[in-house]
Amino acid sequence: MKTAPLFLTVAAVAVSALAQAEPEKKKGYELKNRSAFHTQEDARIPFWPFGFVRPPKGYVAPVTAVSKIRIDPNQFNLTSVLLGNPALATINGHAFAEGEVLPVVYGNERLRVVLRTVRDGGVTLDYDGQQVFVAMKRPELVPRQAQQQSSSQSSEFVIPIGPTFGK
Repeated sequence: MKTAPLFLTVAAVAVSALAQAEPEKKKGYELKNRSAFHTQEDARIPFWPFGFVRPPKGYVAPVTAVSKIRIDPNQFNLTSVLLGNPALATINGHAFAEGEVLPVVYGNERLRVVLRTVRDGGVTLDYDGQQVFVAMKRPELVPRQAQQQSSSQSSEFVIPIGPTFGK
């Protein structure tokens, strides 16, 4: 039992002696040569693609006036919507999922029209920040009386039931 206090005392004296001693100054890493990459003004930059020509100093690219094209919902024929995973919509006879780009051409220019959302009864298309809702085209309903008259006069197969059929 007397060895444990003796051992702790010796350890404490050794730690205090090391703490009072002046720490040895270590010389850190010193950079001798700093690398640099220098080229001539007219030299080809090696990180650019081959054949790329640097524009002359002071050159400003001409800005062309872009005509704002308006997307009309009547330009698209939405015939069906499938709300599954992934949600699909049939637009102008082709199926598209959310996030797909529609192949829209305006004159000679290809437009980036994106199908943003597919909802029950319509889809949302996005072109250049312009969002358009395209509703599903549904066939016009014929009034009920016109249907009954046309069915009684047609040569379709019908099953007459009840006494008031002929009246």
